[in-house]
Amino acid sequence: MTIDFEKAVSRAAADFANMTAEELDAWNHANDAEHRAQYLKFIDGYRKEHCYLCGKDFKTVSKESPCVHWLLRRGRFKNKDIVLIAQKFGYINICAYLRWCANAEKLAANINDLEEEAPKGKVLSSTIKWKNIEWSFDCSPNDFAGHGGSHSNFPHYHFQMRIDGRQFINFNDYHLPFSNHDLFMFRLSKEPGMHFDFGAHGMGMQDVMDIDPDDIINHTMPTEDENESMFNIQTVVMAPNKPIRGEDISEAFEESKRTGRTMASIFREKFAGDDVEVTSIVSPSPAVPEITPRTEHKPR
Repeated sequence: MTIDFEKAVSRAAADFANMTAEELDAWNHANDAEHRAQYLKFIDGYRKEHCYLCGKDFKTVSKESPCVHWLLRRGRFKNKDIVLIAQKFGYINICAYLRWCANAEKLAANINDLEEEAPKGKVLSSTIKWKNIEWSFDCSPNDFAGHGGSHSNFPHYHFQMRIDGRQFINFNDYHLPFSNHDLFMFRLSKEPGMHFDFGAHGMGMQDVMDIDPDDIINHTMPTEDENESMFNIQTVVMAPNKPIRGEDISEAFEESKRTGRTMASIFREKFAGDDVEVTSIVSPSPAVPEITPRTEHKPR
């Protein structure tokens, strides 16, 4: 079945444009409620190691009913079975499920979708970590346009899966097709006023790094375990005319331990003034997985 995406997107964009503010609020509320309801089903099953999509145990692999939970590798499946999963669910649904799993373990810091760390010009580039597994998605403009012979002349992406650091599925093993839903959402997101994301439960590091740095400094809590951290906050205090006493710094450390506030927020409160400059730099934690690069083969 072929779909005229331009007409479908135009109709959808016009429908949104014609909504009143009250209708748009109601639509957003219904959409958020549906997202929340699905997530609650997911997390309830996740805690029991059951898949909310197929209703089966994570260890169950049934070729008659491919499911995204296979990618958790609790049951045995073959490398080539990724094609069955991709054909049934499409990129967005697969990625959303894996993001939910990753965030059930540690919010956002398990998902590197940072635009500044992705290779330039990519349509998609992200790596998701969960327990001993890493999944990576990659799509270049050539992939999205469809290139080469019959095995790749359609919009597609590439997928890599590592288990304990060892490759199980390689990027160039398969050309996985985007679903019609994927293509529609990508195209719609380019319309003025339109935006696509994976919601609150699927947020990655790009979402949290878009937060105002002042809010991060003032509302996050420090941790002594770097593996549990989401951010790395470095603070420099410049006091050329009023040296900071060691006792004051020790008091700030003690206050941070006692109150759970960041050192950056306490330094700002205690030291910032006319003669003292406090500068903080917020960056992703070293615990965030690196985006796995893919060497793209030139189309012949």
